[in-house]
Amino acid sequence: MEKANLACLAYLEDVIYNDGELAFFDKMDGSRASAFPVQLEVFTIVLVTEGQATLLFNGKRYEARRDDLLICPPHSIIDNGPKSEDFQGLCLCVSSAYIQRILPLAENSWDVRFLFENNPICALLPREVKMFREYYDLLRSKAQYTSEKRKQVIDALVLALIYDMKLVFGRVMEHSPRPFTSREVLFKRFLDLIESVYPRPRSVAYYADRLHVTPKYFSTVCKQVSGQKAGDIIAQYVLRDIAYLMNHTRKSIKEIACELGFSNLSFFGKYVKKHFGMSPKAYREQALRKAQ
Repeated sequence: MEKANLACLAYLEDVIYNDGELAFFDKMDGSRASAFPVQLEVFTIVLVTEGQATLLFNGKRYEARRDDLLICPPHSIIDNGPKSEDFQGLCLCVSSAYIQRILPLAENSWDVRFLFENNPICALLPREVKMFREYYDLLRSKAQYTSEKRKQVIDALVLALIYDMKLVFGRVMEHSPRPFTSREVLFKRFLDLIESVYPRPRSVAYYADRLHVTPKYFSTVCKQVSGQKAGDIIAQYVLRDIAYLMNHTRKSIKEIACELGFSNLSFFGKYVKKHFGMSPKAYREQALRKAQ
């Protein structure tokens, strides 16, 4: 089975924007050739603007009509079905890495995947359709920018869209409540815990102990619920703290290392080098250049 990712769109002329993490396009009239079925490697979001279409989502048949929002999380298996001749839509494809980079994990996409795992279609209200179209038009417009700040502008718009869409998802969940499993509850407790402590402990054992489970079970739960290793999730929070302090404060590198609980400057340097691919000094210099 073929994998569907952003690299598959790289050679298509009608894609408006594709930076390897985020892509969007609005030519969905059936002329796009692709092999089906495919397994998605990205979040795929489609607003149906005209007509209707049939698809198989994880083996189940669904019909999407005008003003329906189709949301397919990564690892979903999609098989194409017949479309009406007037079918049109607006499509955004977003990698998991992109969402992890721009959105705090406590507000991340793990609960959205659960919401749509059994039904990928959400019927939008007129005001919600209007909102989505306005964001898409802005993204399309900003994609034409030649400024070096284009990516930052687009990222900010996508982040705003995600927050607004979470309000839509909240409405859907109120009408279609889904009980959380014990593992999902434990994972949410972990997110609440890591959000509440500062500096963030980097040990998996620390969080397992606070949650009264073994490190092995805790790691298994994180992987099953979020698709990520516990250590990787913890690192995301630590790296965001490092990036904020390096980019938005005048604290010395030594002061930052001490504030974040690193035992010495050498260990902090190795940690930054491992995750950012450069030394703390080089990272700060790069941040200063981008800010100019």
